[in-house]
Amino acid sequence: MNKDMNLYSQGKDAVIQLVRLYQRGSYRVIRDPEGAISLWAIEGFERSPFSVSFADRGRISGNIEEMSPEFVRAFIEFVRRTGVRVT
Repeated sequence: MNKDMNLYSQGKDAVIQLVRLYQRGSYRVIRDPEGAISLWAIEGFERSPFSVSFADRGRISGNIEEMSPEFVRAFIEFVRRTGVRVT
């Protein structure tokens, strides 16, 4: 159980890194059936404060803690590949 808490803590840190990187706009993080993560900007919200939602297997949530551990792991790796350090 402690490992999951650590994983979700890293997931929250990854969200914070995205906030620092993008600062404004609405985004959706999507995991496709093959497990790849992509980040999509939602048109019309470019000037709004940063917000993010997560989509995986038909489930959409605004809270990283509601996503599966597999999704969170893939999301953390995605953020790392963008060159942002996730603690």
